[in-house]
Amino acid sequence: MSERRARPYEFADDLPLGSIEPGTNLLVAGPAMGGARRLALRLVAEGNDRGEGMVLVSTDKASGKLLSECDGLCTDLGRSPLGVVDCVSRGSGSGRFADRVETVSSPGDLTGIGIEFSGLYQNIHRAGTERVRAGLYSVSTLLMYADFQTVSRFVHTVSGRIAATDGLGVFFIDPATQDQKVVSTVTQLCDARVDVRERDDGGSELRVRGLRDQPREWTPF
Repeated sequence: MSERRARPYEFADDLPLGSIEPGTNLLVAGPAMGGARRLALRLVAEGNDRGEGMVLVSTDKASGKLLSECDGLCTDLGRSPLGVVDCVSRGSGSGRFADRVETVSSPGDLTGIGIEFSGLYQNIHRAGTERVRAGLYSVSTLLMYADFQTVSRFVHTVSGRIAATDGLGVFFIDPATQDQKVVSTVTQLCDARVDVRERDDGGSELRVRGLRDQPREWTPF
């Protein structure tokens, strides 16, 4: 393992998160409109400013909208290699990053998503970028289209690939949309869980379970 790959993944100073070791998969759990989804996206998008690759799976928004969100979370989007698996759009897509987008017929086509994800992930590595952040937005949507066992196997496979290549995986789920047993099982498929909730003043706060040297109590961000 090279020294570069051994370096932990870092986050912006305004986030109360310490560095995270390569090969770690995080489950970000919380309300989509309460800051959780934005945090999950930010944890991946910040890699763009650090020379790290980025692979996104978008199950509920067209790739153009997702990349617009990313553009607001980092500087000079596309500075580093990126790829998107789009499960919403029809056709090959358009715009600035059209050649980096692969489309899948439906969020229920987990086989297709897995194939396209693997292809994009491998291409980034083959191009010489060893450090890759990957995000899936969201597990909740997949569970609307496929049964729980199938989704669980998919998450297990994707997280395993990320772990084996020293990447950073970020999976988003809205617990309010799922049975608690489902959320608990998905949590076990990841190395750690980042819970997010809204504050009375309109802000958000988080806590981390499963990793040392991370905020265990609710911490504003």
